[in-house]
Amino acid sequence: MNKLRNSFIFLLVFLYTYINVASAIKESNILLPVWNHPTKVAKGAPAPQATACTNLGQIAVTYNDGPSDATVKILNGLKAAHAKANFFVNSTWLYTQQYAMILQRAYNDGHFIGMTYRAPGDNSKGLTDVEIRKDVTKTAKTIESVIGVAPKYVRLHYSESEDIRLENIIRGMGYTLVSYNLDTLDYKYKNSPETISDIYREAFAKQIDTYDSKGSFISIQYDIPETGSSQAIFDMIKTISDAGYTMVRIDGCLNDKKPYKLTANSKKFAHDKYSFGQTNYKAGQVVPEKSDGFTVQAIDHSQASKDTLSNKDLETLRKATGTGNNAYMLGWSNLAFALIALFCTWAF
Repeated sequence: MNKLRNSFIFLLVFLYTYINVASAIKESNILLPVWNHPTKVAKGAPAPQATACTNLGQIAVTYNDGPSDATVKILNGLKAAHAKANFFVNSTWLYTQQYAMILQRAYNDGHFIGMTYRAPGDNSKGLTDVEIRKDVTKTAKTIESVIGVAPKYVRLHYSESEDIRLENIIRGMGYTLVSYNLDTLDYKYKNSPETISDIYREAFAKQIDTYDSKGSFISIQYDIPETGSSQAIFDMIKTISDAGYTMVRIDGCLNDKKPYKLTANSKKFAHDKYSFGQTNYKAGQVVPEKSDGFTVQAIDHSQASKDTLSNKDLETLRKATGTGNNAYMLGWSNLAFALIALFCTWAF
């Protein structure tokens, strides 16, 4: 009888330890480095830019230089997949009413809005620091006037030589610079969307082959008709899902609960109802059936709605996104191990 009681106690202790260890792994707050330069910037050194996410298995898909005539197709594809992306906006287009309306839709669909910045003449050398700050603020105010929040995250327009002075002025205004570590080269493949998804697939495979682990990515695509981004939306999402990566917004990618500025002139930060940490924040994706317009029902798998999904839906979600409680997927095998240990303790 004593042996049986001791074995039972052993089983309880083992299960308690296992559950707590699994929970600790699942809820780990260990974050990965994301910056391409030190955050303490020496004089004359480049400003740090985010190039990856803080958690393994995440990817922030970003679109540059829209809105455009291609944006609605991208938004429709993302909506069908219940996926969130990140749009770094060219404020020049927002003086056209149709494009301003498209940006409002992107924001109201729960996507993340940042801004691209391009110095007048593609060169800041002819401008004073004050003139640069004034132009950056004007750009941010234009976006704020359309969506009601001011962008905090900025991606600089491509230049042949790095403009270190411009980077540090913008950073000093309270903005966060965003770069990327996955270039889709979509501007080369307007009529070859499969090639764009192949670039994603090759990046994921190289990560596994080199490091024997998933990585995290910030990808770049261009939200303009001259690229293949709108055509590639389905194949891209399927490739991301097949590789077990989760699509996230930039604020989720960087664990930023205040991803916007209070105002364009402010150095204080704020959140909206879609921000990371809020109930309307969503991450992840499902693969819709490929069809014109992407008119297909997909599972909404936001954290807020997971509790209402059926077991069948949750299983579909895990298969599609690579998410789910991996810490407990081996639960039955560990329980079997515990029962074997119990039997051996009791028998011998």
